[in-house]
This record gives sequence, structure tokens and C-alpha cells, in this order.
Amino acid sequence: MFRTRILDRYIFGEMLPPFFISMAVLLFVLFLQKLFQLADLIISKGATLASTANILAYVVPGFLVITIPMSLIVASLTTFARLSADSEITAMQASRISLYNMIRPVFLFALLAFMVTAFISLILVPGANTALKAHLVSMMKSRALIGIEPGIFSNTFEGMVIYVDKMDPLDNMEGVFISDERSAREPYAIVAKRGHLIADQQTMNVTLAMQDGVILTQPHTEQAYSLIGFDTARLNLDISNALLKNNSPGKGPEDIESLELIQEIKRLRLEGKTVFRYETELHKRLSIPFACILLGLIGAPLGIRRSRSGKSAGIAIALLVFLVYFIILSGATNLAETGTLPAYQAYWVPNILMTVAALFFIIKRGRECSFTIASRISHLYYGIKTHLKGKA
Repeated sequence: MFRTRILDRYIFGEMLPPFFISMAVLLFVLFLQKLFQLADLIISKGATLASTANILAYVVPGFLVITIPMSLIVASLTTFARLSADSEITAMQASRISLYNMIRPVFLFALLAFMVTAFISLILVPGANTALKAHLVSMMKSRALIGIEPGIFSNTFEGMVIYVDKMDPLDNMEGVFISDERSAREPYAIVAKRGHLIADQQTMNVTLAMQDGVILTQPHTEQAYSLIGFDTARLNLDISNALLKNNSPGKGPEDIESLELIQEIKRLRLEGKTVFRYETELHKRLSIPFACILLGLIGAPLGIRRSRSGKSAGIAIALLVFLVYFIILSGATNLAETGTLPAYQAYWVPNILMTVAALFFIIKRGRECSFTIASRISHLYYGIKTHLKGKA
């Protein structure tokens, strides 16, 4: 009992450095994706460093949900690869320590990672998404940030060009011109005498309200065009997407708290409405944390190898395994979001496949059987070569 406790603490401690190093590297890589957008907020749109730091803090929980499972398989695989390279696995086997005893601390580590990831996925991420969109809406109140300056044509919003002749601090605009080409088939232009922006903190939508204007559509012939006058008109602006790409406008399923999400699914079902978007979000929050346990367990037997390949090979294999899992998950997610595949199948089939793979590798390695691809190819090659020599 005392020996097993020492072994558990030893392997658990060996997993900590690669886990946190991997976390730091992965977070840095993900931050790089936002680097140019955040730099644009500061340089082009006049955002303060404090506002930009808040945005960065709001996206961290979403990053952690991905980086924790990936860091776990890297830590598990590199730890056992190092133990194999230093012949410590051989020494443990000589001391009659089975693989099942070796992976016990890995399971405990993965269980802790699962609980942390589940807390982040179910509680922190929805709140962070809501806070991010609310923060973007509040930042919109700065006209420099929104990208609308009097006397300057602004293309802050994708597919739109906005020009304002005169402008008080965001409340009153005079001489508004808008060219909207978001629909390639039916582009149009709006000219209005006055306008002002309305921010809805509840729905997190921003609307440009205009008075005394006309809408001009593209002429279908050279002799005819459409001209529609209006006293008042409103145009929805995708503020969140303009300020920070890949962030959907309005309050969607990803912003609803988990308990409210379950209640919303029940309510929509009673009303006979479609719920696949909400079910997709719920199963995503549940399935990804569960992957921590599977990825952690599959990393241990994959890390045990006869050759002295060390940590570099372990990291490469860990990235490959996670890439395969991510590709399967992404494909299933796309099917779920379009309603082609039920959400529970889309998110849990990859976990089921990973469970089967983990059990297979653990049992195989527990029986001291070589299951590496290189070994199998080598045995097949020499088997065929021997067979051909025998015939000759």
C-alpha cells in the first residue's frame, strides 16, 4: 500500500510540468488568433488597453475548455514516454507493478481535470459569453470604437459602408449615407437626414434608427430603379461581429446558463418548436469535459514504447490523437447544428469511439502486446519476406 502511494504521487507529480507547459503554449497559440483583432481595436478603433484586457479575460474560459483536455493527453503521453525512455516502466514491471496500477494516478489527474473543465464549460463559459457581448455593446458607445467618424467613409461592418456628415457624441447624426451590399443579389443604399444608434442591453443588439430618408435599390434595367421614401426606418448592425470576429450577435444558446438552457429545451418541446440548436449547445457543454478522462487514459498506454523516442515523439502522437478526435467532433458538430444528426449522437459518438480506443490500448498494453503501427508494419514486412524466401 505504501509503495503504491509513493508511485501514485510520483507519476502524478511527473504529469504536472508537461500539463502546465502545454496549457501555456496552447493558450498562447489561441491568443495569437485574436492578436490582430485586438490590435485593431486599440490602434484603429481607439479602444483602451483596459477594455481590450477585459475582452481577453472573457475569451479565456472558452479557450480553457479546449486546452485542458489537449494538455492532459500531452501530459499523460509524454510522462509515460519519458518513463519508458528511462527504463522506469521496465523497472516497475520487474517489481510486479501492473499497467492498471500505473494509470491509477492518471485517472485521478483526469478526474480532477474533468471536474474543472465541467465547471468552466457549464458555468463560466455561458457567463463569459454574455459578459463579452455586453462589454462590446458598451464599448460601442464610443464613436471612435464603432468606427463612425463624421466626414469619413467607414467599412467597419462587413458588406456595408457608412458615411455621416455631422455627428454629436453618438446620439445625433445628420446626413447619413449607407451602402449595404451584404446581399449580392439585392444591394441597396439608404440616405437619411438624421439618425442615432440604439443599444439594447437585453438582446445585445444595436440598431441604427433613421428619420426622413429614402431607400434606393439597384436598377434592374437602365431605365428603371426603385426609390422608397420613409419617415422612420431601422437597420440592425452586427456590432459584436464588427468589433470581434466570429462572435454571433444577440443572445443565443451559448449565452444561456446551463439550468436555464435545460428549462428552455423543455419549454420549446412542449410548444412543439425545434430545439436542436439548444440541445447541441447542452451536449457540447457536457461531452467535451468528459473527453478529459478518455484522453488522459488513452495517453498512458500510447506513451509506453520499446524505443527510446522520448518526449518529442510523445507530443507528436498526442497532437495526432487530439487532431483525429477534433476532426470527428467537428464533423459531428456540423451535422448536429444543421439538424442532420441528433445532438446526443453528434457529441457522444466521438467519446464512445475514444472510450473503445482507450480500452483497447490499455488491455493490449496490459497484456504486454505491441500494438504500435510501426511494429505491425515491421512484423508484416519480415513475415512476407520470410514467406517469399521459403518459396524460393
